[in-house]
Amino acid sequence: MGIDCDALALLIVRLDSDQPRDGDLCWHPWDEAGGAQPHGLSETALTSPVKCAPFKRFPGDDDWPYFNAHVNQLLFPPGNQHGARWICCPDDLFVGLHRRDGSSRRARIDLLERVTTPLKPGCTFGLIHISLEPTEETDAPDSLWWGWAIRTNLRRGNEPSRMVLGEKVLTPTRPIRTMVEELFGDPHRHLEQSLYTVLMAEYPPSESSLPDEQTWRRALAKRRGSAKTKVWNQQYQDKEDRQTVHYAGATGLVLGNCTAFTVNGPIDGAYARNLRSYWSESLVFGLLQQECLEDFQRRLAEVGDPLKPEIEDLHRDWLSFRNSVWWSQLSTSTEVPQELVSRLREELGTERLFDDLEGDLATYSAQQHRRAEDVQAQALANLQVYGSGLVVLTTLATIIGLFSACGQARAFLVVVAVVASVAVSLFVRSQLSRP
Repeated sequence: MGIDCDALALLIVRLDSDQPRDGDLCWHPWDEAGGAQPHGLSETALTSPVKCAPFKRFPGDDDWPYFNAHVNQLLFPPGNQHGARWICCPDDLFVGLHRRDGSSRRARIDLLERVTTPLKPGCTFGLIHISLEPTEETDAPDSLWWGWAIRTNLRRGNEPSRMVLGEKVLTPTRPIRTMVEELFGDPHRHLEQSLYTVLMAEYPPSESSLPDEQTWRRALAKRRGSAKTKVWNQQYQDKEDRQTVHYAGATGLVLGNCTAFTVNGPIDGAYARNLRSYWSESLVFGLLQQECLEDFQRRLAEVGDPLKPEIEDLHRDWLSFRNSVWWSQLSTSTEVPQELVSRLREELGTERLFDDLEGDLATYSAQQHRRAEDVQAQALANLQVYGSGLVVLTTLATIIGLFSACGQARAFLVVVAVVASVAVSLFVRSQLSRP
């Protein structure tokens, strides 16, 4: 079933807080959004995600599980406990992209989501699900140009000339940040650096002027406004082959900060559901892992001295991260999530970052344990040294008391007792110092 769109996009943006801000949009916990008003999900959308917008399947009690239980609870925490997920289905909200020549393309914002990890301080992602409306204008920009323009973080003197959200013209220099400010209210300070995009577009019908589908998909992934054939050596080709996946008639390329899927026919409801419910969720899971690792890296750098007590707190949080977030097998019913996360980790260097942090934290923690053991050993040695002398002194003092000595005799015995206790302490210390 077609959904009357030329392309789909998901913008994954970093947010600053774990709670929605007050504004014109109403947010609902994901498991309470069915039938909620305003900006909730209709019952039809919940029961028929292939036929009804926003074409997103949410977990239900009677559903066949796609993700493993622990992964599902991380992405969709019941009751928004141990993490959170909020959703909003805005009414007739569109984003328009306008070129300098007057042509434009309009896309509908179908769904907004906020996903927060259960770890502290954790991280929150905003998900903006967009569908590009078809156009009958012959000079309108194509979906490849739109896929380039929708990701414009920092606009200079080139196209697009304007981005419009509803009736509001967004700040031309930082349109994505301004859009996130309008939709979510709390863009993260590193939003531009962490922006990730998932795209799906129909490869145009075969024309002599168009490059092959692989070149066109590469241009879509690498944010190029046109698919001009460029020099592409074997090294790049080998990497592209490793980063390419094939699912249900769609071909995807995980490259840079984008995953681009192309299909050879109209985008139907099944494609939209698969992209938004399964494939994108797998990528979101991988990005959550990456953000958690980068947060650990930042916290470790802020500690400075690796022997500070804060290292133990960081190591304890690391173990919690490994137990709740660091998973490689997301599903036992399909290999798709594992394949996507594996390619995302390869592209972002997630595995290398994990290995570095694992080694650093293990080294620092072991050093702290050795330091604590040295302190305890020194304390025990001191106890043996001074304790042995004290035992001798108290024993001799007791004997002196039994003999009821007095005067010079008592003074002499006390001196003897003190000398004997010191001698014993020195002897014990010399024995402890021996290798």
